[in-house]
Amino acid sequence: MIKVGLCGAGFMGKMHAACYAGLPGVKIVAVADVQRDVALAAAKPSGAKVFSKAADLIAQADVDMVDVCLPTYLHGEHVIQAAKRGLDCFCEKPMALNPAEAIRMVKAVRAAKIKCTVGHVIRFWPEYQVLKEMIDRRRFGALRALYLRRFAAQPSGWKNWFQNPRLSNGAVLDLHIHDADFVQYLFGRPKSLDSVGVCSKGSWDQISTQYHYKGVAVSAIGGWWPSSEPFDMAFRGVFDKGVVEYSSRFAPMALFVPGKEPQKLTVPQPASSSKVDAGGNISSLGGYFNEIQYWVECLQKGRAPAVVTPEDGLAAVELVGREIASAAKKQKS
Repeated sequence: MIKVGLCGAGFMGKMHAACYAGLPGVKIVAVADVQRDVALAAAKPSGAKVFSKAADLIAQADVDMVDVCLPTYLHGEHVIQAAKRGLDCFCEKPMALNPAEAIRMVKAVRAAKIKCTVGHVIRFWPEYQVLKEMIDRRRFGALRALYLRRFAAQPSGWKNWFQNPRLSNGAVLDLHIHDADFVQYLFGRPKSLDSVGVCSKGSWDQISTQYHYKGVAVSAIGGWWPSSEPFDMAFRGVFDKGVVEYSSRFAPMALFVPGKEPQKLTVPQPASSSKVDAGGNISSLGGYFNEIQYWVECLQKGRAPAVVTPEDGLAAVELVGREIASAAKKQKS
């Protein structure tokens, strides 16, 4: 039995807790959150011990691994603490606020020889997995263009930490990083890029980026705003022999081939897609279950996660940093 210590029981912590509950051979035995009522609610289903501080859980709890679902600015210190204690660690994305902090985390993880992954869940999201398979196997010929988008209402979080640029670095780091990471997952690091964005009160909350790769046009747009705008993540892939589209808000995955009727694609869903009320944009476990299941299987089989490595988490933070620098340069000119 793998004993899990859950650090942070907000939206993402609830998602992860629901995933662990649906898997055999794993159990949440400790939960930490500064909001005691939130911690108690997350701990109740498994009878987990409650801590008011994540640092105390990591130092004292009888656990095999910790799942860090704390605000971004707290990721580094707690992952490093877990590494020093020799605990395997799942760190929610983004890995850190900046590359320097992420580098320290990677070094700590490697020095301690623990297993570690970062929550870049889009690599596990069913529709995006199908898109990657289409690209890799060239089912419709070569990919010529890929357009990604991601929009949401601005979240608040504990003490409105998302709205503090020093704690979250805005939507570009917290929301858009999903698409930035997926771009690198597909094509590797771009040699160059070009971004424009909106920085409001120090927070980069809107971004539009063109990534420069040979033979394929790749772009991503995204952001959040303080409104009731429903969440939407979407893509459009243009191949030699067809176009594939998907929107979580507007339309299921569909294929358009010249001379044929549009085809709605049946996308295999995770073994567990139960609903969960986590108070966020996503109501189904969806790719979160795929992600956590993969992580647990890695631990059970004693192998390091390969789909998302700590270095991948660092690379995503670095890429977003390049985008912010590109957009900032234009804003000053």
